[in-house]
Amino acid sequence: MLAALFLPVCVRQCHSQTAQGRDHLSDTISGTVLNSVTREPIGRALVYSADERSAAFTDEHGHFELTLAVTAEMSDPRARAQIQERLQAKKPGFVTAQGRYGSIDVSPGQDDVILSLVPEALIVGHVKFPSAEAADHVKVQLYRREVREGFGQWAPQTSVTTRADGEFRFADLGAGEYKVFTLETTEQDPLANVPNGPVFGFPPRFFAAARDFATADAIHLRSGEVFNANIAPERQRYYDVRVPVIPAAPGGVPGMSVSVFAQGRRGPGFELGFDRSQSAIVGSLPNGNYTIEAMILEPEGATGTTNITVANGAVNGAPLTLAQNTSIEVYISQDVSGADNSRVPRVSTPDLPLAIVKLESAEEFQGQRDLGMSYQSYGDPPKLSGVKPGRYWVEVHDVVGQSYASSVTSGGKDLLRAVLVVPSGASRPPIEITMRYDISELEVVVEGQAKGLAMGTNSGATPTGATTTALHLREGLSVYCIPLSGNGGPPAVPNRVADGRYVMQVPPGDYRVLAFDTPQQMEYRNPAAMHAYESKGQVVHVTSGQKAQVRLQAIESE
Repeated sequence: MLAALFLPVCVRQCHSQTAQGRDHLSDTISGTVLNSVTREPIGRALVYSADERSAAFTDEHGHFELTLAVTAEMSDPRARAQIQERLQAKKPGFVTAQGRYGSIDVSPGQDDVILSLVPEALIVGHVKFPSAEAADHVKVQLYRREVREGFGQWAPQTSVTTRADGEFRFADLGAGEYKVFTLETTEQDPLANVPNGPVFGFPPRFFAAARDFATADAIHLRSGEVFNANIAPERQRYYDVRVPVIPAAPGGVPGMSVSVFAQGRRGPGFELGFDRSQSAIVGSLPNGNYTIEAMILEPEGATGTTNITVANGAVNGAPLTLAQNTSIEVYISQDVSGADNSRVPRVSTPDLPLAIVKLESAEEFQGQRDLGMSYQSYGDPPKLSGVKPGRYWVEVHDVVGQSYASSVTSGGKDLLRAVLVVPSGASRPPIEITMRYDISELEVVVEGQAKGLAMGTNSGATPTGATTTALHLREGLSVYCIPLSGNGGPPAVPNRVADGRYVMQVPPGDYRVLAFDTPQQMEYRNPAAMHAYESKGQVVHVTSGQKAQVRLQAIESE
């Protein structure tokens, strides 16, 4: 009931007094709210300022008017033109988290403002058990494929419980790729599970008719689409599983998280737990081959894995040994050849190192326990501590904003082009980094975007490696500068220096510069995904210390 918090809108150029006695001016903003897919006007949408001091509903034609207050000191027309207020819009049936949609920066007195709302997509379906007595309710889990740091990963979204008739519904979804599946549930028929008798249940079932996450169908959902995903779980017998755990250090295991992957493929669905009194992983599973991963997070963590096979009988597995997670030293050196001496830092301290190193997961599947798991260097000399076994992208964040990583290696492996593999229980060679200071400058001119207002997507340190920099504008424009030679980048945050002109600091090398009228999810770490951009934008070669310029048109969304 956000609307109830707002007072009625007043008229253009009215005057009021604040509690401090300062004079205020008010300006009316008018515009229209449209459906981003059909471009039809949306009635009864709530339009409000970001500070929630002003609001209004649209009429049946999608039109709105509301008044924003500005201080009298800003009465100079030239000063008033620089004032920006963020307007937002929302309405049930349209996506809540809308990115560039549903909000816009405006100036007082601006007319013909256009806000777009994205119609929500839905995934609905029915879970059908073999009999009415098999189960009353079951949880259904939703995963979405998200592009993070230029790499596509499946991440959990939410879960719902089926109604009594087996129906389920996921609402407020944006366009994208999804997977949906039922979680494990026990047979509820009292005649099926008798005391001291065999136990039956329903393993995870993935849409459509798949038995593991990797082979499940991906649902390609469009804005406003309603997709029907029916699922039919299979009844199977479950058998007891017990796997003893050997701690990494004396003192026992205080507690741990346990993940179970079917067929050795990372993916959600099955569950086992840790029984501290037995110091063992316990539970039950149906017939199949499984990988069990156990992890302790504190203080620096320990991890262990083992494989088991359930074949028509209980499993008392071989002990799972926990090994301390890895610590990786980081050595950073400077190459000042060709550099302006004013850019080279004189000292490096723990408070201001030459660079900060981060590890980001390069695993395609991100479970609930993996979300937000990344590692950052600290200390003098810097190191990465408690790194869990897995595959990682190495990012080097320039601290002073005048340098870039020209070389990142470990054991002779080029980590600007390849992932870092951290094995279980084994040490890793140090990560060796060379920072250079012969930074170049690239000015991007997006023609026809003179009214764009820059809003940088990054701040402070910027990562280097095979990554990209994007600049999002008020109208939704995005500018991307993608390294082609893999020798560093991305550039620092672009700065708006004039209408339609944006300056980036880039390492010397080859780049593809692209501009779009909407933000893109670019899998720049995926060569197959980037193949679609080979005929778009402009390729530019930037030499050491050069100031280059690129002029291009924004690519319109399909």
